[in-house]
Amino acid sequence: MESRTRYVPVLAICASIILAATIVAFSPLMLQPAKEEFRFPVGIPPSLGTVAMTTIGEEQVNTITLSGSGSASAKADQARLTVGVQTERPYASEAVDENAAKMTEVIDAIRALGIAEEDIETVTYSVYPNYDYESRQVTGYMVVNMVQVKISELDMIGDIIDAASEADANRIDGVSFELSEDLAEDLKLDAFRAALGDAETKVGVITETLGLELTGVLSVSESVYYPYRPYVGVETVISERAPIAPTPILEGSLSVTVTVQVVYTFQ
Repeated sequence: MESRTRYVPVLAICASIILAATIVAFSPLMLQPAKEEFRFPVGIPPSLGTVAMTTIGEEQVNTITLSGSGSASAKADQARLTVGVQTERPYASEAVDENAAKMTEVIDAIRALGIAEEDIETVTYSVYPNYDYESRQVTGYMVVNMVQVKISELDMIGDIIDAASEADANRIDGVSFELSEDLAEDLKLDAFRAALGDAETKVGVITETLGLELTGVLSVSESVYYPYRPYVGVETVISERAPIAPTPILEGSLSVTVTVQVVYTFQ
């Protein structure tokens, strides 16, 4: 009986410690204030813009943040052709030597059409063995050498493909159309003006609807998208004995798209 009486204070102390720990663990959650739900003012759909209050230094200003987008298009004025030679022979040295000889003929044929050397660059060169997986033996070697040709006169694309094919090119991996740097920059500025005009139209709707008065522009940011249009106009691998026919290539229009985010101030 005395031993039981001796354990009672100990149990009481343990219970007090557990109760105190429970109160400490749950009290921060109980003391957190409920978050207020943000709502757009009447007349401003969320997709159009955001009205908020921004602190600049010690001054608080009312702001409207929205985005505008615009685009400008033009016909592609530049292209890149990927062409080359694939060679397979029993020995690696034979495949390398034959590939080099044929690739030299291909590059010479392309340069003969007036393409500058700096507009021709190697994009792939690989040498790897061919395996017979049943016998687990190397049966030969394959060499692939591909160059990319920058073409500024688009009406020459077909002639370059034909000349390369006649010079033993047996790989044509495609033609991609693009915009030159100067044309892309001009289109970017046109698209930028259109995007700003779109933003101005949207902010006009907001201020007219809510009866607000704009006081200035706090910031403007932009993102630009330059398109890329690939075009494959010939077979990927051309037979060595296949007859060569004139290759027609037609370029399409490309667009530059600009998106701006504008933060307006109002009162």
